[in-house]
Amino acid sequence: MNRHKQPPNIRPMIVPLLLILCLSGVCDAEELRTYQRFDGYFNNLLTAEIGSAGRPLARNITSSYLDETYMPSGRGRPNPRQISNELFKDPSALSRPSIQNKTAFFAFFGQMVQREMTSTDDTTCPIEIMEVPVPRMDTDFDKEGRGERYMPYERRAYDKNTGQSPNNPRRQLNKASSYIDGSFVYGNSAVRTSYLQQPGSGKLACFDHHQKTPVLNDVRLPYHAYPTHDGKILNPEKLWRVGDTHAFENPWLLSLNLMFFRYHNDVAERAHAAHSDWSADDVFQYSRRWVIATMQKIIMYDWLPLLVNMDVNELKPYTGYKPRVNSEITDLFDAAAINYIMTLIPSAVYKYNSFCKVIGEPIRLCHTYWNGMQIVDQTQDSVEEIWRGMTSQLAEADDIYVVEDIRSKFYGPLFYSRHDAVVLTIMKGRDYGLPDYNTARREMGLTPLNNISDFLVINPELNETQAGQDLVKRLEMLHKGRVDHMDIFVGGMMETTSSGPGPLFTAILLDQMYRVRDGDRFWFQNKDNGLLTDKEVDTIMNTTVKDLLMAVTGGMIKSMNPPNELPDNVFLMAHDHVCEHQAPNISALAPCPEHEGFDFFAGSEIPYIIIWTCLGLLPLVVILCAYVFTKCRQWRYNRRRQEARQEKERRRILRRTMSSSISVMDAKEWRGKEAPRTIELHLTTKGTLEVFTTMGSHLRSIKLSAMSAVNVKLSANKKRNTVLVQVPQEYDLVVMFLNEEERNIFMDSLAEFVSGYELVDLVSFEIRETDLLNLATTKEKRNAMLEKFFKTIFKEAFQMDYDPALDNAQLDMRKQSKEILEIELSKEEFAEAIGVKANSDFVEHFFSLIDSDRNGYISFREFLNAVVLFSKGSCQDKLQTMFYMYDIDGSGVMSKAAIGQMFRSLLDLAQSKPDLDEVQRLVDSLVEQAGLQHKHDFTFDDFCQILAPQMDKLWNASFDWKGVSKHSKVATPKPTKNTKKTSSENSDALRHRTLSLGNALDGSAGNQRAGGLLFEAVRESYSPLKARVKLVKHFIENFRQHIFFMILFYGIVFGLFAERFYYYTVEREHSGLRQLMSYGISITRGAAASMSFTFSFLLLTMCRNSITYLRSTLVNLFIPFDSHVSFHKLVAWTALFFTVLHVLGYSFNFYHLVTQPTSFLCIFESVVFRAEFIPTFQWWLFGTMTGFTGVLLVVVLTIIYVFATQTARRHIFSLFWTTHKLFIALYVLTLVHGASVIVQKPLFFAYFLGPAGLYMMDKLVSLSRKKTELSILRAANLPSDVTMLEFKRPPRFEYKSGQWVRIACLSQGKDEYHPFTLTSAPHEDTLKVHIRALGPWTWNIRETFDPENLGPNTRYPKLYLDGPYGAGQQDWYQYEVSVLVGAGIGVTPYASILKDFVHMSSINCTYKVKCQKLYFIWITGSQRHFEWLIDILREVEEIDKDGMVDIDIFITQFFQNFDLRTALLYIFEEHFQKMTGGVSVFTGLKATTHFGRPQMNKIMTAVHKAHPSVKKVGVFSCGPRGVTKGVERACMEASKTTKALFEHHFENF
Repeated sequence: MNRHKQPPNIRPMIVPLLLILCLSGVCDAEELRTYQRFDGYFNNLLTAEIGSAGRPLARNITSSYLDETYMPSGRGRPNPRQISNELFKDPSALSRPSIQNKTAFFAFFGQMVQREMTSTDDTTCPIEIMEVPVPRMDTDFDKEGRGERYMPYERRAYDKNTGQSPNNPRRQLNKASSYIDGSFVYGNSAVRTSYLQQPGSGKLACFDHHQKTPVLNDVRLPYHAYPTHDGKILNPEKLWRVGDTHAFENPWLLSLNLMFFRYHNDVAERAHAAHSDWSADDVFQYSRRWVIATMQKIIMYDWLPLLVNMDVNELKPYTGYKPRVNSEITDLFDAAAINYIMTLIPSAVYKYNSFCKVIGEPIRLCHTYWNGMQIVDQTQDSVEEIWRGMTSQLAEADDIYVVEDIRSKFYGPLFYSRHDAVVLTIMKGRDYGLPDYNTARREMGLTPLNNISDFLVINPELNETQAGQDLVKRLEMLHKGRVDHMDIFVGGMMETTSSGPGPLFTAILLDQMYRVRDGDRFWFQNKDNGLLTDKEVDTIMNTTVKDLLMAVTGGMIKSMNPPNELPDNVFLMAHDHVCEHQAPNISALAPCPEHEGFDFFAGSEIPYIIIWTCLGLLPLVVILCAYVFTKCRQWRYNRRRQEARQEKERRRILRRTMSSSISVMDAKEWRGKEAPRTIELHLTTKGTLEVFTTMGSHLRSIKLSAMSAVNVKLSANKKRNTVLVQVPQEYDLVVMFLNEEERNIFMDSLAEFVSGYELVDLVSFEIRETDLLNLATTKEKRNAMLEKFFKTIFKEAFQMDYDPALDNAQLDMRKQSKEILEIELSKEEFAEAIGVKANSDFVEHFFSLIDSDRNGYISFREFLNAVVLFSKGSCQDKLQTMFYMYDIDGSGVMSKAAIGQMFRSLLDLAQSKPDLDEVQRLVDSLVEQAGLQHKHDFTFDDFCQILAPQMDKLWNASFDWKGVSKHSKVATPKPTKNTKKTSSENSDALRHRTLSLGNALDGSAGNQRAGGLLFEAVRESYSPLKARVKLVKHFIENFRQHIFFMILFYGIVFGLFAERFYYYTVEREHSGLRQLMSYGISITRGAAASMSFTFSFLLLTMCRNSITYLRSTLVNLFIPFDSHVSFHKLVAWTALFFTVLHVLGYSFNFYHLVTQPTSFLCIFESVVFRAEFIPTFQWWLFGTMTGFTGVLLVVVLTIIYVFATQTARRHIFSLFWTTHKLFIALYVLTLVHGASVIVQKPLFFAYFLGPAGLYMMDKLVSLSRKKTELSILRAANLPSDVTMLEFKRPPRFEYKSGQWVRIACLSQGKDEYHPFTLTSAPHEDTLKVHIRALGPWTWNIRETFDPENLGPNTRYPKLYLDGPYGAGQQDWYQYEVSVLVGAGIGVTPYASILKDFVHMSSINCTYKVKCQKLYFIWITGSQRHFEWLIDILREVEEIDKDGMVDIDIFITQFFQNFDLRTALLYIFEEHFQKMTGGVSVFTGLKATTHFGRPQMNKIMTAVHKAHPSVKKVGVFSCGPRGVTKGVERACMEASKTTKALFEHHFENF
């Protein structure tokens, strides 16, 4: 085999040269000069990238973009689809065989040439779609005649460095190398070729032992993915490994690829047999070189001359390699001239067997798109049968017509299954910015046409037939006679004659092929490259396609019958061809598939709904879980207290058994809008129906024996279990029993009970339950009537401007006035009016006094007289009333016992329980002070004499009637006598008490009244606008730091959102993201940026140790560290808002992504989609790292936020603490979430690293403390459910008074920490905390340290300590004067502060602090609530010898200051203090005790008057929000009305 000789031995001379070139850095270039690269690089050594794969198309004509840059040309040109219908559609619908006898082999070989030299099917990324309107009633694309359809054209990929300006217009990319280098067989990259090779043999890998087909593509080499005729995209793994990505477009193109595949292996086998010493790589490269040379020869010297109707000798002779010739493919060639071959391709081709007989029906082109392998691999001889068919069947004639399989049934993308190749070609020219047809002729050296009729001149064949003339007329009509509006492809095709393409396409084709040949350094005729010998070149010049077919079939002719039927030129059908030509009957073939769209969302509908529903329900599920955990926790807690409840129930049953009740029944009371409550109904021997709670608290009493008739209504429907007892002058009683049987039992008991009273009748009848409930006078209705009752009385008593006629529904004034006058108050309603309990001794006496007619009710007139008496009456009248209240027998005298009973009843109202001996000693002292110690009974004059020293307190006393505004109370004149002493010594000294805050409360300080001066109710002028402006100004003044940092924080947050939103909306508008996802991508990326900042910033708010340290620096003056917990919550809620926005945005983004073709998703560079893969919604959510981590993040965040709510923290704190540790997973998932780089490079770490580093250092400090176990030295369960723990102070533990720590108890879990304020002082050797039992953990602590639960030798459990941490209370020492306001358990920080301050003053260390005066205001419902604080305050009083601390106690569960009862208690309190050396009867302290709530505005004013030189006063409050807000308002008011600034620091619990 002489043509397969060994390549020349050039290695000896290459080695020294390679060494030199390697040293100079061009080793690869020299190596590639020996072996041609697959991508075309370094073919031209002057410019290495010339002609390489991926290069922009060359331009041999000036572009004509609409904007001269990138916008498609073609304005004014006709609709491409209309052009296709009018010009390219064969009106005969019959096959037109080639007049020149060109075979189908020639036509499909031309398609192979196109794929070998060009690959411009890749689309732009992001996708750019040009829409071609479909003419109405188009038979293929608009059968319904809607006229609204469009044919999409996806613009071709272009060089991103072009299209920026008119000087650099857009240039499209050619992914194939421009050279004829066998890329159709070997691919255009070394990687792809490496997968095609068969290791160790130099062959292309074969699937079968016959070496007829390649191996399967199990490595998933990429191919162009288009749907088959049945709308499916084939799995690449089921295809063969071939070099060209278009090889599977149709079976005939694939068969040509197999022809060269087999030919390569044939050459390799022969080369290896002849030269066994060659390596596999040498064999492969030699075989490849031979195949390429053969392909070059056939294309250039066999196929091209026949295409352009030239003799091979008419071609320009090859004169050698010309490196300066630009061999790159031009846009005219790719978008116009080479597409001429589509007119030659037939609709169908028969297969022929070895006997030249037709096999079955012809294979129609439209049925084989992208399904060629199934046909080629149908049988073992299928490819040979296809080759015979292509050589035995004529191609279509050279004309303008294109078969329907290409023109209207061409393959399209999945979302547009059928297309028009003519339309695509025309649109490609416009996409490339090609000018009009005349400009192309001019650029190619041809004469332009003056008008369209000139086609009859340049193409005379058009004028020879009527069809040709009609064609020109249609062309002229379409273009409106304007040649300059004609596309190049259309004009070039109009030039076509029966012998081939016209002058324009011929010129373009020849120009391109000449440049490819002359500019190819590896052209087989180039002797200078030294790759082929002259003999080898001659051999190749004599090789034809017939030789290839004979070689690859192993003697195909020999197996034929008759032999030698294969013509020498398979591109032409000889007249004596053995196999008879049989043209397929197109009309008899199966119709092509109709055009269809594709629903990319199919298969995602149900998952989309289910998944988003699940995510939407996720918070509810987590809430349900939290609820279950709460119930479990409560169940365990309730189980521990079950015995206590059982004991209470036992006592209740015992109480019911031992009561004087005739009958006791359980029921539920219906209360209108309020929830029903469980009650007990007692029929007593006193002739009453008593109503109790199940715990034994008395609710009301109904005296049935005093009624003339007991009216009862019974429900007649539903459960028949409801009873209405109508009570005159009171609200009715509506009860619901468990069932009708229990109701009947009650009615029987009631009837029997009433029958015992002769004057009382029981009247009952049944009505519908709805009517019964509407008929009932509920307490709400009764209260509305009483409100009018009180307002009318107060109008008469205080001249208030109230008119009942102005109330809603007051239409009949006479009727309403009559109802008001007829209203009578029961004892319970009277007790509620004066704000005390109905069963108190005081109410019993007072009610009996006012009820003059002794009917058990107070009438309008009786109540009015009492109000006027205590509001306007003289002091003598008021005292006389009190005297009569306790002159029970009306004898006109009171005994000492009666006076003692009066004080005891008042003390009972104050929830104070002094000994009887103490009260008796008080009475004796008062009597002795009045000089009446010799008497045992006292007249009214004696009573006045006893109380005379305190007459100033009684002078303005009245009852605190509920419903009367404090501004409406009128004081009566009193004598001009100042009995209140005000201490004025050392008024300027801050270290001595100068003013009692109690005086500020009752108005005796700074409000001295002259004789006859009256307090009157004055209406101030009120402007809502001014009031709001003033409120806003004060708010800004007090919270200016908070407002500044709020504005700064939200400025950054929304600034980040706006920046990202703008970036993706404007700056990256052409990236394709917004095109796919609209503004959803802008919103989600903006939200992501804000989330990154807020979630990272959260770590800073958790650096408790750092915040505690910074509080002691100057930074604290500018940053409100006190509010770091509130700010933490604010940042968290802000992060949650943007998280929800981010998730909701992606719910729309994912929908948009799922509904897009896979090719449109090329914008996601980090995601590689398989050719046949259609990403679904569930894939985006669970198949990507970003989606999956996003789902996990949603779950984690939901758990964290749900368990961080106030309710969860209160009931399941341990789970709150545990779930809050998920923040580590949160940040890890967030980092991974952005690592996929689907949309942008991750930026979260830029926000995260700084705060994370600070937080880790801060956490290390906390961890160093948590490791130490602390022993409890002392524990005590104090009253009011408070537990005191005293434990060892850790070494080097330094803290400030007012700071707090976090404590974990080993018995409750060492990881469950709870915050508590230290009540010990910094100078003490131990630490103390006082824990009030409110939730499960605190109750468990109380039970743990209950002496009953601790054995005699049981040790206390260990504690773990974390802290201390700063709080706003610790800054008390920075002010000269500080006011401490504590309410409830909020007094705990002040216990430490008071002890610390007094200790420093006792050892003369106050120079260390700025503060010289402390005012402590304790607001408590009762002094019994926090008896433990009494001991601390007593200790403070013992140490405070210089009066540096003022303590005022306000007992709120009592009355207002000018209440008669309060005045009498003041008398009792003041006299008791005189008797005991200043000790309070209520608290045992020297501190002033007040009854009622403090008037904080007056207190602040009094503080300023006591210290006028102080310019800044620190006010610290801790307690419920209502208290701290009241203090805040008082500070704002005092800052406005005084010269001092009252700075408020507060904490809520």
